[in-house]
Amino acid sequence: MYLKKFIYVNWGNIPALEFEFGPINLLSGGNGSGKTTAADAIQTIMTAAHDNAFNYNPGQDEATQRGRSKTVRTLASYVLGCDDGSYARPDGAVGYLAAYFAPTEGESALPFTALIGVTASLDKAGTVAQARQNDLQFFILPDTQLHLDDLVQQEGQTKQVVRLEHLRKKLQHKLGDQVVEKYDTKRQYLRRFYGILRGLNDSVSEREALNAARAFSRFMAYKPVKSINGFVSNEILERKDLGEAIRNVSDLMKTIYAMESDASRLKETITILAKSKIKAANYIEQWTDHHVLSYLAEKNRYVLQQKQYLEIKEKQKQLRDQIENTGRDKIINQDRRIALRDQLLALEAKRQGIDHTLFQALVIGEDSQSKAQRKKLAKDFLIG
Repeated sequence: MYLKKFIYVNWGNIPALEFEFGPINLLSGGNGSGKTTAADAIQTIMTAAHDNAFNYNPGQDEATQRGRSKTVRTLASYVLGCDDGSYARPDGAVGYLAAYFAPTEGESALPFTALIGVTASLDKAGTVAQARQNDLQFFILPDTQLHLDDLVQQEGQTKQVVRLEHLRKKLQHKLGDQVVEKYDTKRQYLRRFYGILRGLNDSVSEREALNAARAFSRFMAYKPVKSINGFVSNEILERKDLGEAIRNVSDLMKTIYAMESDASRLKETITILAKSKIKAANYIEQWTDHHVLSYLAEKNRYVLQQKQYLEIKEKQKQLRDQIENTGRDKIINQDRRIALRDQLLALEAKRQGIDHTLFQALVIGEDSQSKAQRKKLAKDFLIG
C-alpha cells in the first residue's frame, strides 16, 4: 500500500489542491515555502495528531520554538493559516486533509481514502490571539477515491468549503451509508486506519496502532545516527521501565498472598459447608420421616372417619326409608279409617231408618258451618 494522492483544503498557506505522489517524491524550496506544512499534513493523517505520538515540524524540536518567540504549530493554527502570529483566516475556517492509498502491485488489499476534518476559530479574548480547535472528525472510505470537488463546491462565481457538520450526509448521499465510516476518537481512527492499511477488514489493536503512529512520527523527524546501538535502542526497541516492572512484580506478589489467604478462608468455608450439608441431609431425612408418619396417621384417621360417615349415611337412608314407609302406612290407615267411618255411618243410618245421603251430609258434608257445629248437629239428630 502506498500514498498515491493527497488533498489539502485550508491547510496552512497551501492553496486547496490535489497533489499526486509518485514512487519517489522530493519536497524542496526555501524557508517558508511550505515543505514542513505539507509534511505535517501527511503526519496528521498517519498519527491523527495523537498526543505523545507525533511532533509538528519534525525537523526540529517544536518545544524550543517558544523560547524563540515563535508560535507552536497545532491543528487549529494550521487550519487558520498561522504564520508567525498572523492568521490568513482569522474569522474561522474548516480544514480538510484527505489521503488516497492504493495497493502496490500484487497486493490484494482494497484502496481507500483517509479523511480528517477540522473546524477552528480565533480566540481574541487575551492579549495574544489563540487558535482554538472546535471540532475534529475522522473518516475512512474503503474502495473510494475522493476528489477536491467533494470538499470544495462551486457556488456561483466563488468556491465554498463544505461545512464539516454537512460532510457526512453529503458523502453518504454520494457514496452510500455502508461506504462512509466515521470515527469519533483518535484511537478508533488509528485502529481502523492501520487495519485497512494492512489490508484488513477490521481494526488492529490499540497498542499496535499507537506504536505504528509513533514509528512513523519518529521516521519523519531527521536525527543524525551516532551509533547503531543507540539507533536500535531509541528508535526501534521500546523503552522498558524496570521500576514499573518491579512494582508490577510486587503487586503480583501481594495479589498472590491475598489469593492464598482467600484460598485458606475458602477451604475453611468449604469444610463448614460440607458439615452443614450432612446436618441438613439428616434434618431433611428426619423431617421427611416425621411428616410421612404424620401423613399416614392422618390418612388412617381419614379412612376411619370416612367409614363412620358412610355407616351413618346408610343409617340415615334406612331411617328415611322407614319414614317414607310409615307415611305411606299412615295414608293407607287414614283411607281405611274414612272407609270404616263411612260404613259406620251407613249402618247407623240404616239402623235408625234415615236416608243415608242426608245423614252423611249432616255429618261430613261441606257447608258454611264449622266442624264442631256439624258434629253437634249430627249428635242432636241421632238423639232425636
